[in-house]
Amino acid sequence: MMSAALPLLPTHTLDRCLGCGGRDLEPLALRYEWRGSFPVVRCRACGLRFLRVQPAPEALGELYSGAYFESDYRCGRSDSAYFSEDAFRDENRGLLDEFARHATPGRMLEVGCAGGWLLKHAIERGWRAEGVELSGEAAAHARALGLEVFHGDLIAAALPDAAFDLAYMGDVLEHVPDCRAVLIEIARVLKHGGVLYLRGPITTHSLARSLALAAWGIAGRTIVLREPPYHVWEFTPGPLARLFDSCGFDVIE
Repeated sequence: MMSAALPLLPTHTLDRCLGCGGRDLEPLALRYEWRGSFPVVRCRACGLRFLRVQPAPEALGELYSGAYFESDYRCGRSDSAYFSEDAFRDENRGLLDEFARHATPGRMLEVGCAGGWLLKHAIERGWRAEGVELSGEAAAHARALGLEVFHGDLIAAALPDAAFDLAYMGDVLEHVPDCRAVLIEIARVLKHGGVLYLRGPITTHSLARSLALAAWGIAGRTIVLREPPYHVWEFTPGPLARLFDSCGFDVIE
């Protein structure tokens, strides 16, 4: 007995780089195959790598359902489901220690706050913390903890100007439909001198992946990842720094 195949994801195709506006897009030897085909390209103008065909915004809520936080959180690289507080307590303690190096506890925003454990622990450390979360299940979990969390994306949250001392994005920027628009919005809601602390993978920058992309490209072949296209942006250090600079940030570390 066989189950019916899942329908193709709604998609949209980019004809330009959203980081710099460049239209000279070089195909790379990498694509995702999961309820559709999602090829990776590189902007020849700024070097940013991204999916040319991307899940449409209305598909993102489906990708980040409760099941994602049980098994695919951090693309399956986490040993624990997200909803276990103890599993993330030490990690969050380390993050909050890092935040304290850059800012005195004040008002904090977490973009992509998942179920709210970091927000909870930040409040325990003296921050006035709130979050934004696309997943309905995760946002409901955070609100059940008594946290202030907007369900939706950062742009729709319409937060006030110059309101936050620190913003944090952990494993989030590579998932959003428009990375530049999100960074510009964060710059707007941060106070003058405020800090954005970013964490995330730089997967295609590894030596092994870079060599593999080059070798497969020369051979006219493509690396196929048969997994959900969670990462619509594949950041590498240079293009990421240029993106921050163009959005009004000074990279301090």
